[in-house]
Amino acid sequence: VVNPKDTGKDFGDSQWIVSGWDDIAAMLDDSLSTVNTIRASRFVGPVRPVVDKWLAQLTLFGDTIEEWMAVQRAWLYLESIFTSGDIQRQMPSEYKRFLAVDHFWRDLMRRTKAEPNALRAGTAPKLLEQLQQNNQQLEGIQKNLFEYLDTKRLAFPRFYFISND
Repeated sequence: VVNPKDTGKDFGDSQWIVSGWDDIAAMLDDSLSTVNTIRASRFVGPVRPVVDKWLAQLTLFGDTIEEWMAVQRAWLYLESIFTSGDIQRQMPSEYKRFLAVDHFWRDLMRRTKAEPNALRAGTAPKLLEQLQQNNQQLEGIQKNLFEYLDTKRLAFPRFYFISND
């Protein structure tokens, strides 16, 4: 589920990203449907604790995958921006925040590449909380970046024709 992505000269080696989100989501939906069907059966009695455990694990996996996708999208967007030396100099505090998220992201993807089992990777202890925190950091960085671009647009009106993307 991970593919290499060349991230550029400043961040060095190739970086791994998750691909095949649609396949993962389809398998998750199928698994949830199966578990819910078993749970609704009148014969579930003896295995109900196991079924409930699987339902909880699949629900956690779904929540984690949503956060993971959001972090990956934001990281991919900001990574290309923060490889620029100009932005690093113009926004040093945001660059430091991005480096902290970048370190988390690279470590997460290194572990995921070493153990490419989606369910195990997506249900690791405290991963959901870490992804949520990093996603909040990335949203804050992106918000400050947009504010910075707006100040540049006020100084140089021709920048209004350039999108934030």
